Amino acid sequence: MLARFLVVVGLTSLFTAVARCQVEVHLETPKAAYLQYSQIPFSVALKNIGGEEILFENSGGKPWMEILVQSRDGLLIRSEKPFIPPDKRLKVGESAVLPVDLAAYFLVREPGGYQARASLRLPSGETLLTEPLGFLIGKGEPIWTQNRGEGAERRIYSLMKFYEDPNVGLYLRVEVPEKNIVYPSRRLGPYLPLTKPVAEFDAHNHLHLLYQTAAGVHRITVVSEDGRTLREESRQDGADRPKMRKDAGGEVVVEGGDVILPSNLREKLSTLQARIGASAPSAEKN
Repeated sequence: MLARFLVVVGLTSLFTAVARCQVEVHLETPKAAYLQYSQIPFSVALKNIGGEEILFENSGGKPWMEILVQSRDGLLIRSEKPFIPPDKRLKVGESAVLPVDLAAYFLVREPGGYQARASLRLPSGETLLTEPLGFLIGKGEPIWTQNRGEGAERRIYSLMKFYEDPNVGLYLRVEVPEKNIVYPSRRLGPYLPLTKPVAEFDAHNHLHLLYQTAAGVHRITVVSEDGRTLREESRQDGADRPKMRKDAGGEVVVEGGDVILPSNLREKLSTLQARIGASAPSAEKN
């Protein structure tokens, strides 16, 4: 369930004592805790519940909305770059959601508790400040680490497991220590505890991963040198379990298991197979 706080503000119009401008605002975030160096997705939800159209726009070099982040002890976290929201026009009864990744704008690095608030500059010139919405940053647990390269180009690849109530997520982190670079930790998907991921680098220095997401279900993920996902595929146990190996030419291949098609492709295939009387393959499990 999304965490959320709600604020309703009523403002007397400058032009008439009767007309009022009302805005409903709340912050949302899908989880209570996030892995260190990973994305921190928040969103600001707006709704015009008044009787007039509202235009939020940046003017005079100032944004109409700012995000404030502070630690649990009250220390304000400085932003790495300004957050400039797009202008937004809301008709009567209309809603809008503005997503923002806090990790892209703020130095939220150290494990611990934090809270965020949204500050809105209303068309009347007044300011609306939402209630704080708290979240946690955790370290996670490394389950595999490998160094690649030498000198200034040395990279450290790490697989981290992170508890996400009630499940466990698997993340990949890539660091370049000599350049003080830590790429964002990327969530690969759900992870079945007590299993061991298999990792191999190919001739192009792409990392191939094979890991279990559920009982009898495996995911293959290929990532670039900076951790960007290049390819994903899911397989389930068939006559054989999926196994990964590296051939003599340096290419990484996965053998065994039955491919699970993504749900959108399966729906299209099911329609086609229904016409010829064939059965559809298994759906992918997330």
